[in-house]
Amino acid sequence: MVSGSNYLKPKTESKQPNDGMETHDGRADMTNFEMDLFDTRIEVPTEKSHGGGMHSPYYEEDDPTKKQRCFKCGPPARNRIIKPACVPISLVSLLIIALVFLPLFNEEDLSSPIKLTTACTVDCRSFLVESIPTGVPFRTMNHTAEAWIDIIDNTKQYLDISVMYWNLNTSTYETARYGRHVYEALIRAGKRGVKIRIAQDGASNLSDNEESAYLMREGLAEVREINVTRLIGSGIIHTKFILSDISTLYIGSANMDWKSLSEVKELGVVVRECPCVASDLYKIFAAYWKLGENESSIPEKWPISYRTAFNFSSMAKMELDGEPAEFFISSSPGPFNPKGREHDLAAIQKVMKSAQHSICISVMDYIPSTLYMKNGNKFWPEIDDSIRDAAYRGVNVRMLISHWDHSRKEMIPFLKSLQSITDGLPRYNGTEHGQVRVRIFTVPANEQQKKIPFTRVNHAKYMVTDEIAYIGTSNWSGDYFISTAGVAMVVRQPAATKRLQQVFDRDWNSEYATDI
Repeated sequence: MVSGSNYLKPKTESKQPNDGMETHDGRADMTNFEMDLFDTRIEVPTEKSHGGGMHSPYYEEDDPTKKQRCFKCGPPARNRIIKPACVPISLVSLLIIALVFLPLFNEEDLSSPIKLTTACTVDCRSFLVESIPTGVPFRTMNHTAEAWIDIIDNTKQYLDISVMYWNLNTSTYETARYGRHVYEALIRAGKRGVKIRIAQDGASNLSDNEESAYLMREGLAEVREINVTRLIGSGIIHTKFILSDISTLYIGSANMDWKSLSEVKELGVVVRECPCVASDLYKIFAAYWKLGENESSIPEKWPISYRTAFNFSSMAKMELDGEPAEFFISSSPGPFNPKGREHDLAAIQKVMKSAQHSICISVMDYIPSTLYMKNGNKFWPEIDDSIRDAAYRGVNVRMLISHWDHSRKEMIPFLKSLQSITDGLPRYNGTEHGQVRVRIFTVPANEQQKKIPFTRVNHAKYMVTDEIAYIGTSNWSGDYFISTAGVAMVVRQPAATKRLQQVFDRDWNSEYATDI
């Protein structure tokens, strides 16, 4: 909450007598209160002297020899500043305004069922979750489907989900059972009275979304579609997160698709019993929910209660798994972000800029251009430049990029271009220099698996440096940061980076990773 003193400033001019205070347009207009500055006018009645002139506001002038102070504030002359004797009255008036109007700036603007918190006062728990494609002999302690079912089954009152599309319950393929189990958990939650809200994409038409439609028809969930193309000209909701009781959450690469649980390699993070992290993510969901209203539009300025104080420059301090940590949640596209929210692209660039020794990147698609713009695509070197800058500073950069049936041919030349700069980088301490190394990760498929479309790929989107773990939902091409909705969890903590580094090193050194 921003204090009232930042918003209330006395105005020095008055045109009409007024016993009270009013906004600059004469109304207590809440739109004005949502702005960063709030103007008031302090005006007082005109008091005439016996001779028809004005009394001094500070002294009784009937007897010039006494010059006694007066506690009345007469009318200020035009362009005169408020005199000291009026300050107490002004302060009292401002305090009254603050007491009356500041309570309006609360979380009710977000339709929040419980009071949100920014204070991280508990020891939160976290763990990585993965989907490992069938036939790949990697071990994971936490399977995506099992983690989702656990979150859903333990939800007591409120379950908020952001999803691109639905495809959990449409296949009889053997490994599709994971998707069915997740969908059954959602139905159980709705039937036991959990309030389920789903914010899903409304423009991509990747599926008929019959599963969410069923939940809505049966009264088990509320569903809103966000048409990003209508709102900003192009783009989709590409976000994937689950939020339980504004306390426990999942953020990661997995879609609400049975294939994401058994035939695609995915990575995400679960944070349990952590209201401060969950409250910050809830503000993003609340923005989606607002944009899913009929005939919605993006506010010129988001209400104060949607703002966050947590970003790269001001990370939230917390206890995570028994150790000190810092975090923030980034988001794209820019128009969806209230004040304070770090743009996802800026988060990636700042994390890279802070790296001293190592940057490891694992994403499905990497290309320094846009791919889906209606009016033609363009070169987009923002992340490319940050990688080159890091390597020039002496940082070791390793990139693990996916290769599958839908990989773009032009991706490989761009990756080779990045790798080729290594020999031209400056040396430090005589011998050491930065470098860029690229490997392609390919998930094998047998004849039966090849028949399942859009599978057998490493779909993860994360980065780990010597001190920061970044886990997101966006591929790394221009569209995902210009016009596509995505989020990322950013954590600074040695234990968190160690866990994510171990996953990257396992994949980097596996038989499925090859040099380009």
